[in-house]
Amino acid sequence: MKIETYVMGPLATNTYLLSIEDEAILIDPAAKAEKVIEKLGDRKLIGILLTHGHFDHIKAVDGLYEHYHCPVYLHPYDEPLARDKYSGAMFGLTAYISCPIQHLKEGRMQIGPFGFEVIFTPGHTPGSAIFVFEDAIFTGDTLFKGSVGRTDLEGGDERLLKSSLRIFKEFDKDYLLYPGHDQASTLADELANNWFLR
Repeated sequence: MKIETYVMGPLATNTYLLSIEDEAILIDPAAKAEKVIEKLGDRKLIGILLTHGHFDHIKAVDGLYEHYHCPVYLHPYDEPLARDKYSGAMFGLTAYISCPIQHLKEGRMQIGPFGFEVIFTPGHTPGSAIFVFEDAIFTGDTLFKGSVGRTDLEGGDERLLKSSLRIFKEFDKDYLLYPGHDQASTLADELANNWFLR
């Protein structure tokens, strides 16, 4: 599986393009759809995964759905957030989803040749989730390099986030970590150096 990282949108959100041969899935497409379509090239988009419903992670979703008619997956608790036309107004930015959404279910999931595990990690938002592939975890805004997601926005809950972070101590091997913002890291480095995981 090939992983490409693109920093997109006004809040420098990491959009991840995963591909196996000519099929691809996207995680958190944050820019205008045209930019993402350009990155996809000749590959067929077969699914969009959203780690959560904040406006800075979903900007391209409707345009991509119109172009590819692929399923869009999000935790049901974050659907109201993703459909809120004013959710980013405090930042002077807005983005929302109007296309159909399929609800994520915790556990093993398969999209074409892509097999992975969905783990719910509420705290940053009520419906935050991480996606665990063979040697990579896409952590959204739950866990960053040296930090964690904020909990002072609507729906944030510090207590729930602390509980969710315990999940990272339960993995039995090292993983590459791909967060929603900033640099990638490894699970081993975060367990050793991230104060929030101590």
